[in-house]
Amino acid sequence: MRAVVLSIGSELVGGLRLDTHSRDIARGLSALGIEVVRHITLDDDVAAIAGAIRRAADEADVIVVSGGLGPTQDDCTRHALADAMGEQLVENKDATAHLQRWAKARGRTVSRANRVQTLLPRGARVLPNPVGTAVGIDARLGGARIFCIPGVPVEMRTMLDEQVLPQLGRSAGGRVMVVRTVRTFGLRESVVGEKLPDLMAPGRRPHVGTAVHSGIIDIHVYASGAPDEAEALVAADVSTVRDRMGTAVFAEGHGALEDAVAALLVERRATVAIAESCTGGLVAAKLVNVPGMSNHLVEGVVAYANASKVRALGVDEALITEHGAVSEAVARAMAEGVRRRAAADLALGITGVAGPGGGTPEKPVGTVWMALADSDGTEAARHFLMGDRAEIRERAAYCALNMLRVRLLGA
Repeated sequence: MRAVVLSIGSELVGGLRLDTHSRDIARGLSALGIEVVRHITLDDDVAAIAGAIRRAADEADVIVVSGGLGPTQDDCTRHALADAMGEQLVENKDATAHLQRWAKARGRTVSRANRVQTLLPRGARVLPNPVGTAVGIDARLGGARIFCIPGVPVEMRTMLDEQVLPQLGRSAGGRVMVVRTVRTFGLRESVVGEKLPDLMAPGRRPHVGTAVHSGIIDIHVYASGAPDEAEALVAADVSTVRDRMGTAVFAEGHGALEDAVAALLVERRATVAIAESCTGGLVAAKLVNVPGMSNHLVEGVVAYANASKVRALGVDEALITEHGAVSEAVARAMAEGVRRRAAADLALGITGVAGPGGGTPEKPVGTVWMALADSDGTEAARHFLMGDRAEIRERAAYCALNMLRVRLLGA
């Protein structure tokens, strides 16, 4: 089975609101072994929506449309569906009864604006909505099954989970989509591709692909088919991916980098202290997100100003004068200073130029020095990170966490 997902709303097209519905709908369909071939975002325009529905019906078995079922003039999905089907909109008794029950339970009357929500294309069925006024629509066009569901998040999620996916599951023929994700950090995407060329060959089953965010590279492995067969295919590839990626792998599924670091701190019974400048406490905040870190994260110091580096961490002022605040020497001194101060097993020091100003030809925006100190000594690394201020700080925080993770692994 093939599916097309349509998201309706001028606010989505104009970038005023992020469309997360397509992602959630596609995940649900994929889990049933239904191949999602296209996502389309459309303005609140009857002709455009109707045309998209007709085209989708020519290439897919399932069409899921979210949004445009409200009571206002710009909610035109029902009109577009009727146009695509070549049918009239007629009052549906089930939709009317639902709206009347909803209003009565709240001591209201059904408004004139809300009455449009009782209209469905002739021949269409109601999808019940237990959490809102807009019923969904279940219709057919040619060989395609069409589900129209509201765009309000709680209503969309409820109707998807309780109506759309169960109905499609009964007709999916026992097929499933098995998806597993291997999360890595520390390798460029090009290097990952060079390590997996045979697994990423076009048309191969399972399918192996990558997605990148803030330096984290997710390697997705997925296959559809009978449950046991699909699971066996995916498991074999995941094992191969883990072997080839080595210590770059920090989790499977949705595990965060800070979760992997926290688990190693617990396993090693180790403590850590962190001195941050350009990241402004972001590294410590990520570790604090993990429950139980009070036994392992001893202290975090945000030493943003040079005077603070000297006063709080014991950094020699001469080092800053000679090398600059963003330098290997200062990063090392920050790590060693906070380790002494907190009496921790390990310590991180991070200093850099997050921008948008402050860069020089020698130290452009995105230059970040970090150091890791423990009883064996201190190591330092320089990173040149891309992005705006927030992205550079986020990526620097992940680089520092990964530096700590690799040291804890003994790699």
